Amino acid sequence: MLHGPHDLAALLGIPLARLRWLTFHRGAVTLVHYHRYSIPKKTGGVRAISAPKPSLAKVQRWILQNLLDRLAAGPHAHGFVVGRSIVTNATPHVGKRVVVNLDLKDFFPTVTFPRVKGLFKKLGYSESVAACIALLCTEPPRVPVVLDGKTYRVAVGARVLPQGACTSPAITNLLCTRLDRRIAALAKKLGFTYTRYADDLTLSTQEGHIGTVLKTVRKILADEGFIENPKKTHIMRSGRRQEVTGVTVNDKLTVPRVEARELRAILHNAAKHGLESQNRHKHPAFASYLRGRVAFVTMVDPSKASVLQAALARALAATPAKSRGPWTK
Repeated sequence: MLHGPHDLAALLGIPLARLRWLTFHRGAVTLVHYHRYSIPKKTGGVRAISAPKPSLAKVQRWILQNLLDRLAAGPHAHGFVVGRSIVTNATPHVGKRVVVNLDLKDFFPTVTFPRVKGLFKKLGYSESVAACIALLCTEPPRVPVVLDGKTYRVAVGARVLPQGACTSPAITNLLCTRLDRRIAALAKKLGFTYTRYADDLTLSTQEGHIGTVLKTVRKILADEGFIENPKKTHIMRSGRRQEVTGVTVNDKLTVPRVEARELRAILHNAAKHGLESQNRHKHPAFASYLRGRVAFVTMVDPSKASVLQAALARALAATPAKSRGPWTK
């Protein structure tokens, strides 16, 4: 039984002083527990990443493995759930007349410290323990400010789930349980199928009324404290390509044709001219990158496995061993 922070520290295997250090909150600090950087998004713009430093990362992994992973995600959640994937997320929508995709705006930053603390209180933890766990799993956005030659990291908002912490996806899945249940009930009533992969929501139907379901889903999102990103809402009918989390679902699960053609071309040219001749974007481990792309396509569409794996083997065989990476025999 966890009665207070001292019990939590003992369970984590760290001194109480270190737990206090990891959970201490001030508006302006010279030392933070996260590395911050940005990566480009496929759709344009950048994604802000807050990666925990080793001490905090170790504690977050313990929370994930010993607390969060022991709680089952709802049946409609497919992102970051063992045994589920973009394939299981896309499969229920194959062959539907209409597929609707919605995206939640600022998914992790929408989840604030009080919501995370409330989740752990609901799970049965005491006020102080729930607060400690929530502090370990949240962080405010910060900006650097130089004062008298010293750099401070100043909080510019409330504590939220950081993009980059291993605990953030599991926490959002648990917090979205009621959201998923409400949308799934609505979908069933109106003749739709519903799944969610992280912040991507998908509904599909053979004959349901799209306007009615969208209007009610938007109300549910608002009730549950989430915001739709209207720029990423897509209604795809069977006469055009229908995609769910990057997987084409018109008649069967497959990758978009342009991606499959591009991959085949890269492998063919690599077999003739070597891997580096095709590394136009200067991937530091291009062979591993290609193995990943082949694995992804064959996971989605196993019928392409033998052809792509043979093409990959030819490309690797034509490349000096030192250029193939450590995973090639």
